[in-house]
Amino acid sequence: MSQLKWQSKESAYQALRGTLHALRDRLPAEEAVDLAAQLPLLVKGMYYDGWTLRDKPEKFKKEEFARRVHAQFEFDDDINPAEVIRAVLRVMYRHMGEGELRDVKFNMPKDIQAGCLKTQTVSTIG
Repeated sequence: MSQLKWQSKESAYQALRGTLHALRDRLPAEEAVDLAAQLPLLVKGMYYDGWTLRDKPEKFKKEEFARRVHAQFEFDDDINPAEVIRAVLRVMYRHMGEGELRDVKFNMPKDIQAGCLKTQTVSTIG
C-alpha cells in the first residue's frame, strides 16, 4: 500500500492478486510452482486460486499482462496498471530476493521483460 500511497487494503489486495495471477498464468508450470514456494501461506492461497495446469503457460504479450492487472480494478481510469505492477514487484523483490525474481523475469517473453517487468529493482537483477 505504501508503494502506491494507497489507504485501501482492498486495493492493495487487488494489486497483488492481479499481478500474481498474470505472472502465474504466463510462467511455465514448473516456474509458477517455484514462485509459489517463495510466497507466504496466505498469499500462496491467493496465488493458486482458480489456477489449472491446462494450457500453461498462456501465451500473451505485455498489453494483455497489464490488462489482466487492470481488470482487477474494473478498468478504473485512475489506476495505472504499469505502476501497480512495478509496485508489487518492488515489494516481492524486497521480501523474496533477486534469485526467484530473476528466474521469473527470464521465463517471460522479451516484451514483458522490457515493459511490465522493467523496474529499478527487477531490471538491475538481470
